[in-house]
Amino acid sequence: MALDLHRKYIEKKQDSAPLVPIKDIINSKYYLDPLELLGERSFNEPREIEESEVGSPIQEFFRDAVVFLTGGTGFMGKVLVEKLLRTCPHIKHIYLLIRSKKGKNVDQRLEDIFEDRLFKRLKHEVPKYYHKVSGVAGDCSLPGLGLSVSSRNTLINEVNIIFHGAATVRFDEHIRVAMNINVSGTRELLSLARKITNLKVMAHVSTAYSNCNRLHVEEKFYDPIADYEDVLKLISSKDDQTLQDMTKEIIGDLPNTYAFTKSLAEDAIRREAQDLPILVFRPTVVIATYREPVRGWIDNVYGPTGLIVGAGTGVLHTYFGDSNMVTDMIPVDMVVNALICATKETATNNKDDEIPIYTCSSAGQKPIKWNDFIEMNRRHGIYWPTIRAIWYYSFWATNNPYFYALLNFFCHIVPGYLLDTLAVIAGQKPILMKIYKKIDKVRDILAYFSDKEWTFTNDRVLALWKSLDSQDQDIFNFDINQLSWEYFSQAHCLGLRVYLVKDDIHTLPAARKKWEKLYIAHTALQVFVYAFLLYCAWTITSLILKLTGFM
Repeated sequence: MALDLHRKYIEKKQDSAPLVPIKDIINSKYYLDPLELLGERSFNEPREIEESEVGSPIQEFFRDAVVFLTGGTGFMGKVLVEKLLRTCPHIKHIYLLIRSKKGKNVDQRLEDIFEDRLFKRLKHEVPKYYHKVSGVAGDCSLPGLGLSVSSRNTLINEVNIIFHGAATVRFDEHIRVAMNINVSGTRELLSLARKITNLKVMAHVSTAYSNCNRLHVEEKFYDPIADYEDVLKLISSKDDQTLQDMTKEIIGDLPNTYAFTKSLAEDAIRREAQDLPILVFRPTVVIATYREPVRGWIDNVYGPTGLIVGAGTGVLHTYFGDSNMVTDMIPVDMVVNALICATKETATNNKDDEIPIYTCSSAGQKPIKWNDFIEMNRRHGIYWPTIRAIWYYSFWATNNPYFYALLNFFCHIVPGYLLDTLAVIAGQKPILMKIYKKIDKVRDILAYFSDKEWTFTNDRVLALWKSLDSQDQDIFNFDINQLSWEYFSQAHCLGLRVYLVKDDIHTLPAARKKWEKLYIAHTALQVFVYAFLLYCAWTITSLILKLTGFM
């Protein structure tokens, strides 16, 4: 009932009259309809799917399936839920493991998930989906996943497909927390899977960087640098501060607790899950949606997204890193499609004795350098400024530490302190230096990745694509060879504006006027700086000429 009331409220809110007419958003200078570019004007009309209607092989695999999903409140998890509900009409039910958080219970958090604009297409095309989703109270960091006896029995008796995507993805997570969620949580799920009556398959979502101490990573298991049972014993015998002090020694040549614990989780699967129908799925850097359900959707600022948002809002002007490096990125909808297809393949056609590993990456087929990616986003994103921008776009990445220190001082520290001081005088809260300190912290955390390129073998994923029939290829597209970074960039910044920054399209006219004013201010500042530098150079030159007698 609560979800139905919530749905009616959201639909009423979405159908309300726009604050600014569309003709004022699209004019002769900006001729593109932003909602059309994002794909929100191309939803299919809802239709009833008869039980007798036969779908594609993958759709039929999910007929009457009961899915248990951990990590369903996260970035990839939400996209997976949306995709299954929208494209697999005969799926029976999806159970999401959800923990109470910030005073909200499971039902409230389940409502919050579907409040996201990501589900706008689903609500239009498949309006009768609510009865197919339930939240199950639990926590991957707790023994037995924190499940009640009744919930555990329900899962054991009903579930036949498991997607394990829950993980802490913070690079600087305390090792106790990371081990409890990423390693112990995985082992607890393996224990549950072994009890499930009619289990068809379990998919474990790992990361391609679980073995990032190797620059060439194949689709196979690697020996970890530590035994997960020894590490679990260690964290149970030490206090938090002692463990914090020991972390670098524990994780060895891996850069952070995230990669370390994901590596140990894979080893736990290799050692404990040989009797289960299971696969390991390794995506590289997962970024915004490529095509569906809308273009450019994302709900976090990790990795490349943070840089693009920071530069686009005029907050970030420089970053330490080699812009000629290739970062292996993959859109989340392609990742989810590949995961769904790999799950079906493992359940029906896997004849190997070893647990299959699928690496979902793009650099082998469609590599893109940082500077090209940034330039594409600048070129297309300039049409979609945000009303929250504080300065015009000006961004320089460098791997020269001295030049970076100079740029950081003049582009971040000086204006940061100046604007924060003005904010205090105006009675507002100073936030800019706080943001820059966070950026510095993120830079230090990501320093390991700033000067390295990895080669990830993705033969299984490429072969999987070729094995699909044309109908499944159309519904579950993850063809890396057809990936176009130009197409991705066309809607990326607009998507970040609408879905991440939450800046409604109806502020575009005002945002564009503000953007023009910021451009004038930016140009004036450049003229002043260049004139000042020229004056200083002339003054120094004149002084030298006088001292040497040439003037």
